Amino acid sequence: MCPENFPRLKKSGNTPQVNRSSGVNSALAHTVPVYRETNGCDFVEFYAFDPEQGKLRRKRIKLNRIKGVKNRREYARGVIKRLNEQLKNGWNPWIAKDTSNLLTFEEAIQRYEAHIQKMLASGYFRKETYDGYKSYVKIMREFIKTKRPTYYCYQFDHKFCVDFLDYVFIERGNGAQTRNNYLNFLRVFCGFLVEKGYIQSKPTDGISPINKRLYKKERECIPLDVVSKIADYCKEKEPDFLFACYLLYYCFIRPVEMTRLKVRHFNLKECTLTVPGELSKNKKTQTVTIPKKVMLYGIEIGIFSAPMDDFIFSYRLKPGPEEIDPKHFRDHWDNVRKALGLKSSWKFYSLKDTGITEMLKRKMPTIEVRDQARHSSLAITDIYTDHNTEANKEIVGLDGAL
Repeated sequence: MCPENFPRLKKSGNTPQVNRSSGVNSALAHTVPVYRETNGCDFVEFYAFDPEQGKLRRKRIKLNRIKGVKNRREYARGVIKRLNEQLKNGWNPWIAKDTSNLLTFEEAIQRYEAHIQKMLASGYFRKETYDGYKSYVKIMREFIKTKRPTYYCYQFDHKFCVDFLDYVFIERGNGAQTRNNYLNFLRVFCGFLVEKGYIQSKPTDGISPINKRLYKKERECIPLDVVSKIADYCKEKEPDFLFACYLLYYCFIRPVEMTRLKVRHFNLKECTLTVPGELSKNKKTQTVTIPKKVMLYGIEIGIFSAPMDDFIFSYRLKPGPEEIDPKHFRDHWDNVRKALGLKSSWKFYSLKDTGITEMLKRKMPTIEVRDQARHSSLAITDIYTDHNTEANKEIVGLDGAL
């Protein structure tokens, strides 16, 4: 039933009429949904204002697909309850384009969450991929709750996506890379909604990522004297975390990969570590060299005394049967950073950047550094090279044959 401030509905023949003195109120005008049973079809029926026709227009939702009179009547009661709630909140079937099953946006999000949960359980998604999508959904719900109330799928449009990305980039203060990551998520989410028929087209079309050339790197290499202080502190206060720092600094093992490594992946005799393809980011099985210093430290703290199938990092970063979340490394790094007063731009992952840079400065062959870092090309490794910005004295004084 229409609230008191709605236009008064007038009966004219079989079609209710509406006073159109107020455009907004007209668009919200509707009649109470009712269930009707006929010889040919059973349906729920109501009228809602159609802006294109300028009048109330009848909407029918056929229920013949529901088998059995009792089941159909029970289902109709649920449909009517949902319709009343949606009409009360301002939903209009002639403005919305996805009215076939009257899906709310929250229901669409919940179905997407069920989808990614199934993808994780079936092995199609890695745990970090699933966690990433869940995090994006959480922030999107936060945006909806605080900035942009969104009840129905048709309200998830181009402007929603633009405003959400601005919320992430400007209001939440995230960097360009993070903003682009959210855009990629929205594209995937839009694809899901289109595939399921919840919306007709992708509202992310026409939204461009921020050019990578404009990125300002959010982490920096750590000065070598600071790296030494980190090592000294960890050896005394965080001995198990120090082994993780070693693996990142010398072997360039990603934190996510560290959480999956087991004792059996290490070869103590050869001083090597083999990262299986199913555990690595690039899906390739590759072997890297472990410095003797790192291997001896692992023996010292008892890592290689654990069962072969134990994870090298479990709870409290000690070997154990349970796989942990990479967040554990960030938490320990935060403790170290606060204790030593490190800059916020010196991330845990900065140890990898610093280690690669130091190897290159020591004149190790670029191709060897590439293989140790498991880069796909020398071009990626070359990013870490400090290129000379001063004139070469030999070239300045060069007087050749020409």
